[in-house]
Amino acid sequence: MKVSSQTFNPAKVAYYEKAGWEAYYAREWFLAFQLMIQLNREQFRMPLWTAILASIDIVQASIAFAPLEHNNVPAAKKHIQRYYEKARQSVGIEADAQTLADLEIDYWIVHRQLARERRLAVENGNDAIDNTAPMVESLNRLHAALFKAPPAAIRRSAELRAQAAVAVDRITGGYTADEVEDWHEVEEKLKKAYEALK
Repeated sequence: MKVSSQTFNPAKVAYYEKAGWEAYYAREWFLAFQLMIQLNREQFRMPLWTAILASIDIVQASIAFAPLEHNNVPAAKKHIQRYYEKARQSVGIEADAQTLADLEIDYWIVHRQLARERRLAVENGNDAIDNTAPMVESLNRLHAALFKAPPAAIRRSAELRAQAAVAVDRITGGYTADEVEDWHEVEEKLKKAYEALK
């Protein structure tokens, strides 16, 4: 069994994910915790107590991964695995928690590497390069393990979510032309990514 997009509201999930990204990059961990409780309740239909515990897991993973230097990827992956154990229990995801954690941390690592490449290109006076293909592939594998949808829909959701990540990276990389508009784009791309799974 996989998560069906029929069971959650794409607009709500997109908002919580976008706001969670904002909290992550601002290092507002308590706000991130509160937002993840709401996301867990909406996307994975977790009971309140499970959603709270899962939010602790994912925020601890984020804290471990956050530093650009000397981050702790093994610790982050351990917390992500605990997170997915709870998600699996709530919605009966077939993929095991370790596999899901491997896929999730791969996306985190790929996203960070590509964001750095785009920022360096801008700092060197070039236009931001289009290097999203590895992130699309990473997200495609993660979405295929999580969501019940045809392969083309899975692929489209991965492409849109990667586009949302690029908009985030313009903001966090310091080369956005309009931060408010970019955050709006992030939320819209995420909404379309989850709508694509229906």
